[in-house]
Amino acid sequence: MSTPTLLDVARRAGVSKGTASKALNDVPGVSAATRARVVAAAEELGWTPSYAARALSRSSTGVVGLALARTPEVVGADSFFMAMVAGIEAELAATDHGLLMQLVPDAGAEAELLGRWAAERRVDGVVLLDPRRDDPRLAVLEATGMPGVTMSCEVLSPQLSTLLADEEGRMQVMLDHLLAAAVPHRHLVYLGGPAEFLHVEHRARRFRAACAEQGIGGTVLHSDYLQADVARWAHRLLALRASTGARAVLVDNELLAAQLLVELARTEVRVPEDLAILAFENSILCTVTSPPLTALHRNIPWAGRELAQMLLRRIDGPAEVVPSEIGMLRRRGSG
Repeated sequence: MSTPTLLDVARRAGVSKGTASKALNDVPGVSAATRARVVAAAEELGWTPSYAARALSRSSTGVVGLALARTPEVVGADSFFMAMVAGIEAELAATDHGLLMQLVPDAGAEAELLGRWAAERRVDGVVLLDPRRDDPRLAVLEATGMPGVTMSCEVLSPQLSTLLADEEGRMQVMLDHLLAAAVPHRHLVYLGGPAEFLHVEHRARRFRAACAEQGIGGTVLHSDYLQADVARWAHRLLALRASTGARAVLVDNELLAAQLLVELARTEVRVPEDLAILAFENSILCTVTSPPLTALHRNIPWAGRELAQMLLRRIDGPAEVVPSEIGMLRRRGSG
């Protein structure tokens, strides 16, 4: 049995093919009675719309893009990305859009990829993660007019809808917990990601300011989230503990914090008695380490769904700014 076409629906309803198309796509100019007759005919025939035809008629690809300047190993191990993508996919599943995700080596390659996507009309819009200072992707969006959405602690471009994340507020939650300790801290350490990332810049800014306000020392370190570097960071922390009396470190994500915990277990340093470890992201990993990791929890799947909704609105309308949650600290054995 052949698949019914739009022409079949039009003939069954006694209307032209153009009228049938308008009726099924809710285009004005068709009476309610005619629309009902066309819809009934479509249901009787078991007709479903041609995705390719709809994409052409609407000048839409039905696809949104996500490029990540990360290695497969980091993406596969980092629960943040998996939870974010799961949230985006969950929201898109209820729409006509799919997700095109591609890994690239760096921000420059990501900008080039976005330019190709725009030139080839591969996607209707893009999700940008890890916004950077002087981000090369912004110029591409502004030059091509491609709609975008990002989770950022700053509004970066009129082309972007922004899920606004208060990273300075998140840092303050962590610091408040440490500064309320019975034994005062004399020196704190923040082990962040690359300095070019805006969320790292904002966290470091609040960290330095808070340490100055409290009259205590503070050291900011920058990592590339690579497991191969964890031993180096552990040795650096041990040296800082010896030279400054540092008894706590705030770590950019739970994977790096867990790896650091494992590395320190090979030394005589006890966690949290000698050195507290707190993570800026929370996942099931934080509950299975020994001791369990104290971590700042936020709902990343919700953020992914929100980004998807915002991007679909942005494709058809103006950019917007939506506030995100700071999150709650889950106190566990490491801090």
